[in-house]
Amino acid sequence: MNKMKEHMKKIMKGTISDNRSKDRNNIKETGKSFLIIKCLILMGFVSYLFYDSFLGVVFTIPAVILLYRDGCKKLADKRIEETENRFKDVLQSVLGSMRAGSSVENAFCDASKDLEYRYGKQDYMVNELLILNRQVQNNVPIDRLIMELATKTGSKDISDFAAVFMLARKSGGDMGRVLGRTIQIITRRREVKQEIELLVAAKKYEQQIMNLMPMGIIGYIRLTNPSYFDPLYHNPFGIVMMTVVLVIYYLAYRMSEKILDGI
Repeated sequence: MNKMKEHMKKIMKGTISDNRSKDRNNIKETGKSFLIIKCLILMGFVSYLFYDSFLGVVFTIPAVILLYRDGCKKLADKRIEETENRFKDVLQSVLGSMRAGSSVENAFCDASKDLEYRYGKQDYMVNELLILNRQVQNNVPIDRLIMELATKTGSKDISDFAAVFMLARKSGGDMGRVLGRTIQIITRRREVKQEIELLVAAKKYEQQIMNLMPMGIIGYIRLTNPSYFDPLYHNPFGIVMMTVVLVIYYLAYRMSEKILDGI
């Protein structure tokens, strides 16, 4: 009977893990699909404006590949950002349960219920907490599970919490006090980061407008005076000139991205 129960637990754990992986992969693939479509549209638009020929995609391929890589990195950063925001909610719920007298394991169990009520059963962090709680029931150390979650998500906040949590468990100190202080520091760091992002949001919006201005000007001139750029199209000198302009344009875009990323 006990073996059958253990077998059923493994099946349930595997089912939830597979569903969780499928949901996350679907979200990831959807984001990449939109990014690919965006890059293809940009490739055709740039080819038309700079070379007056869709054969110009050959010259835009290197820049589009680099833009695609940048887009994938931004998608990954966005996923980590969302994960850290969810984990902040988890920590606040854990801290509240521990102050009410719950153990760490029960506090994480309560946190999964809180997040499920807020975000629904399909939320990524809710599924991660369900798996964590099931593994805790199978006597897997919770500190190891949190460290695995940090490795899986690539989140610095979760990694920092996991390191402090593991040290606190080994030292046998006041877990409630140590974790409470750690949670407050991580939560405050998240709040400061969000405040900074709010302050630079207007600058990022201005940057996006400035990035589109050169192509907007070229497009406007082509609409109002179609023959204006004819000397630069369909001849070797024009192709070289427009390619140089396109490279400078891309370098200016990269510079603006690095300036705002460094803030």
